[in-house]
Amino acid sequence: MPEANPNKSSRKAFSSTSSSRRSSNGCASGHDVEEEDEEELVFQEATCSTRANSADADGSGTPFTNAAAVSETPVTDFYSNATVLITGGTGFVGKVLTEKLLRSFGLRKIYMLIRSKDNMSVQERLQGFFNESIFNRMREEMPQLLEKVHPIRADYSAIDLDIDSADRAMLSSEVQIVFNVVASVKFNEKLSDAIDINVLGTKKILDLAMEMKQLKSFVHISTLYCNCNRKFIKEQVYENEIGYEKIMQIYRTFDDETLEKMRHCLIGQMPNTYTMTKKCAENLVNHRAFHLPAGIFRPPIVMSTYKDPFPGWTDNLYGPSGLCTWSARGLVRCIYGTASCKANMVPADYVVNAMIATAWDIARRFKLRETKADGKSELPVYNYVSDVNNITWGQYMQLSRKGFHEPFDKALWCFSYVIIPSKPLHCAIAFFLHNIPAYILDLIAMVTGQKRIYVKAYRKISRIIDMMAWFGLKEWQFAHRNIDELNELLPAEERSVLQFNIATINWSEYFRSYLSGIRRYFFKDSANDNKLQQRKTIYRRMLLLHTLLKTTFGLSLIMCMLKVYLRIFKIMPKIAL
Repeated sequence: MPEANPNKSSRKAFSSTSSSRRSSNGCASGHDVEEEDEEELVFQEATCSTRANSADADGSGTPFTNAAAVSETPVTDFYSNATVLITGGTGFVGKVLTEKLLRSFGLRKIYMLIRSKDNMSVQERLQGFFNESIFNRMREEMPQLLEKVHPIRADYSAIDLDIDSADRAMLSSEVQIVFNVVASVKFNEKLSDAIDINVLGTKKILDLAMEMKQLKSFVHISTLYCNCNRKFIKEQVYENEIGYEKIMQIYRTFDDETLEKMRHCLIGQMPNTYTMTKKCAENLVNHRAFHLPAGIFRPPIVMSTYKDPFPGWTDNLYGPSGLCTWSARGLVRCIYGTASCKANMVPADYVVNAMIATAWDIARRFKLRETKADGKSELPVYNYVSDVNNITWGQYMQLSRKGFHEPFDKALWCFSYVIIPSKPLHCAIAFFLHNIPAYILDLIAMVTGQKRIYVKAYRKISRIIDMMAWFGLKEWQFAHRNIDELNELLPAEERSVLQFNIATINWSEYFRSYLSGIRRYFFKDSANDNKLQQRKTIYRRMLLLHTLLKTTFGLSLIMCMLKVYLRIFKIMPKIAL
């Protein structure tokens, strides 16, 4: 074992860097990112800079109704005049959650922990948050709802979150419901950063929740894949091979470089630091919050919205969305994975609806638990997944074609891909379909005096494909009784407001707005009909050329095989003689 560092105790709040990405979960998921990585793949430079206008945002989503007009039912009554705290609220899931709570429930306040960044105050960051396209309809029709959101300056890497004493006292006396969404979702995150955010960050939020005098529900957002080393995953917390307390002790003892050397030993059977630290965080919550109205919600891969507040909204390209988008732009031609494996993906609005209902159910279960004689019970765990209407990776890529009524700008090639379950075969095909074109394109760029970007981009794409492959090559069985029972508990009028039954998703309808939503809301591409028509014409030409090339290659291969066969056929009689 490496020697302990005597100076390690001076680590501020056991933190390493302040540049870590914070999110609301994202698994293979793509969860919410509070601190977004400024670095983008270089080929994203060709995107349009015009922001999608508010007319794009209206879509055909859920009617924009006043929360006060909603009749009181168990869940709406639970949230009526309530004060909510959201961590990781400026990330993807956090934005959808905030918008839904404001629009559909008569809340009193939403407190949001926000870190100062780039010389911007938390109030300035909140204003930028409200300028997001997801709030377009709310800004136009009910801007007064935005006044219910109050930023609280916090630093997740600091002791006690570095929250002002007056703000902390206010949170302790007012907050009733907590959504702990913040997390680092980078699969290749440094171990020290992942522990700092996912484990110690959770501990600090939990310590704050323990001070809350009116706490009714604490929802810790985990991930469906935090026990991915198992084949069958129940709705329970599984103990870590190395306890969370031991992990924190090691973190406090050794420096970052030493921790990285111990990485594989500490991760064990887990594929990356993300899943390992999320599992540790679950153990921490289960051990420390047993006396609180707390529970654990495990979302799957979180995709762009289905209907609410409008179809196709997203602000990131994490996980499969990135691979699909790069395929749509002609960059990714082969993917390492198994087409028949379940993808376990759900639209963000369904995930948020399930989270909101889960908070109510946690409070309900806690009241029932208090009536028991021993008062002992495990925290409720909700695996948000379904055996019904769960599409495969092959179906995901195939259905994505439905978005080509609105093609991307400056695509290199048409949407064409192959999913390969064999690593050697994938490497061989990727060499011809990815590596060789990358060097050719960079050579052309060098000759024409342009920036060489493709070799670097494909190396990054290759790393992402390899990281995603661990989840694309396997299948798991998940127990989901708690989430099913929760859906049955909701009255019919509340199911229309909080629809999270995965069986009700029309995937063909969903994928009509999937890629077009990425184009509008992530790339800020508000192309008019004339531009889209031009892109369609270009895309049809590329598709025709692609078909001709495939046909030519296929015929050439057949001719070569035929020549070899005829040559062998001619030689065989001579050998026989």
